[in-house]
Amino acid sequence: MAEDVENDRGRATDAVRWIAQCETFVTADGHRVAFRRRGSGPAVLLLHGFPTWSYDYAAVAADLAQDHQVVTLDFLGYGASDKPRKHSYSVPESADVVEAMVSVLGLDRLHLVMHDYGGIVGQELLDRHRRGALEFGIAAVTVLNCVIVYSAYRPARVQKLLIMPVVGRLVAARNTAGRLRAGLDRVRGNAKLTDSEFENLWFGITRQHGHTLAHRLIRYNAERELHYRRWEAALQAWQGPLSLVWGQADPVSGHHVLERAREVLPQAIVVALDGVGHFPSRSLRKQWHPPSGRGADATRLRHGVPHAIRAMRECAPPSADTLLARRQPHRVIESPRHRVHRCVRVQSC
Repeated sequence: MAEDVENDRGRATDAVRWIAQCETFVTADGHRVAFRRRGSGPAVLLLHGFPTWSYDYAAVAADLAQDHQVVTLDFLGYGASDKPRKHSYSVPESADVVEAMVSVLGLDRLHLVMHDYGGIVGQELLDRHRRGALEFGIAAVTVLNCVIVYSAYRPARVQKLLIMPVVGRLVAARNTAGRLRAGLDRVRGNAKLTDSEFENLWFGITRQHGHTLAHRLIRYNAERELHYRRWEAALQAWQGPLSLVWGQADPVSGHHVLERAREVLPQAIVVALDGVGHFPSRSLRKQWHPPSGRGADATRLRHGVPHAIRAMRECAPPSADTLLARRQPHRVIESPRHRVHRCVRVQSC
């Protein structure tokens, strides 16, 4: 890991700094999972998507840390977390990792923000919450572009190839910086990646050769085909504050998914961003349609993901005894689903 850092340190200084601020815990299987926390106040957990990593939220996290405790993590196989080569990555395991980390941090309740793959993991957490099986409380939910209505899903060509046996492994092995950047730009709407933005993202994606694991990581699509009804039902059953912050120009899960989501989630505050693609967390431009849905107030809601998250606090003011984080960074957790060991500082980053 230290070797990877040295190779690209000059070109990805922001990503290097981000990773240096991370901590890790070790799962029962011996895998290190990296997380980062900054700020104080009500807890917000940001769940990233495929094929990127927690650095996607760098701008959002910096903004929110002014008045929140902001927590990000890299799912196993992503970013600064371990990337075992022959591991069977799964949504339930990722949800277990989230629960473990929340326990390590001693959080009772948090605002859940989820994007892309993080949206699937978030729906699994909401399903556990609905069944009374979640080990922490959820104060509010903010969903960024993801497939919350499976029937409207339009997977990209490379996603279809990656899920195929043999072919997927070959495609992943040929995953170069140029190909990935072109693929990301195709779903980003008007705001294409700058050289600096891509180099920082690429730095985390390629740690431990993670870019060649895409065919294993994307197996969540097969899980989604089996479980989407349960996951969609969990989000629709959520009775707390809910907002949808949506890039309209996303060919995979953009306007066409949002329109269906409005029908099945009429209670949601909707923030529709014209010209923005699959990554609304990377676009803080002051432009959206007037918000609609429960609790929406166009004179109070502002612009960008951080302001949508703050608006949720206005819709349902949190109580101090349920939302404020209790920091317990060296707690040892044991439960039927997971066990983690002492939280340690990342040494090799």
